[in-house]
Amino acid sequence: MLDSLIDTLGLPTFVLIIVGVSLLIVVILLMSYFKVLISITNFTFPNAKIRAMGNPFVKEEKLKTLAESGSINEVYAKIREENYDLPKEETDDLRTVERKLEENIVESIKKTAMSVPTTFKPFVNTWLMKYDLKMVKRALKAMFRENGKEELDERMIPVRIINEDKIEEMKSARNVQELIAILKETEFEEALKGKERVEDFYEFDVSLDRYLFEKIKKEVNKIEGEERSTVRYFFGKYTDIINLKMVIRGLREDVDEETLKDSLLPSGRELEDWKLDNMVEASSLEEALIELEGTSYDGLKEAKASMSYFELEKRLDEKLLKVVSEIYSQDILTVGPLLKYLIAKEIELRNLKVLIRGVKEGLSAEKITDLMIMEAS
Repeated sequence: MLDSLIDTLGLPTFVLIIVGVSLLIVVILLMSYFKVLISITNFTFPNAKIRAMGNPFVKEEKLKTLAESGSINEVYAKIREENYDLPKEETDDLRTVERKLEENIVESIKKTAMSVPTTFKPFVNTWLMKYDLKMVKRALKAMFRENGKEELDERMIPVRIINEDKIEEMKSARNVQELIAILKETEFEEALKGKERVEDFYEFDVSLDRYLFEKIKKEVNKIEGEERSTVRYFFGKYTDIINLKMVIRGLREDVDEETLKDSLLPSGRELEDWKLDNMVEASSLEEALIELEGTSYDGLKEAKASMSYFELEKRLDEKLLKVVSEIYSQDILTVGPLLKYLIAKEIELRNLKVLIRGVKEGLSAEKITDLMIMEAS
């Protein structure tokens, strides 16, 4: 057959065809490799910065050492060694300390947003909105409480949308309606539309969370290239875990089925809408957790009714840290370090708050470390 083909085309023509096909295959392979190389190059500088900043306060050895510190001043000193700006002297005002911790986290994410590849800047800046959102929620919650306005002075920090000027405006609000009017001049207008007469903070909470989820999802869907599948996988798992937290809390607090279903985010990586609906309709938490069989979250099935929401949420945060640690290992030269850094920074903030309060209250080192979320050093 080959001889017949050569006779038909002629040897020179046949050789040219073979050479052409070979070159085409080489070009295709090189193009694929070139895309990977470009991706690695784009992340080289930001990943170097991320590794330099690191996430020391999710490391088991580091946290255990801090928990065993003899005094709060010693704890502050060791935290400052990792470039956290904290008071140099002991203070009973833990809100001030926690506000300083949040400011450090926000500034570190801002620096990260400046160094990432251009295509990832919108994603990181939108992720930063989580901290803007936290400030909006604090302000709204304060308005629902007597003497809550004091929190606007004690707990608000400038982020990006909620900057210092906006915080000053928010402090002038006398009620929820005035606060919403001020916030409608920001990107949160859509989430607060028609909420002027709402008297239940839960409705604000859900509306704001859904708004931010859609914003982040939109940026995730815009990501192209080699990182696309990794970021989508991460966001799917992140969505699963947020939904599980909502279901568990809703069942614990006896939130009615329809309200709880309306609170859930669209299905993520493993937990589709029908499975979440089954969990919401369960007669108990134990029955709901049975629905996790066959998923990577089935380890929660052993949870007992006596376990607190804090303990269950801790397990889910440990799962999330494990997910991003695995992504880090698999995509260490591209987007892996960034995704782990963003999640680990949130966990660091939680760990440091637990650590400082635990040391201040005289808890044992064992009890403090048991409350924190850690990965092996």
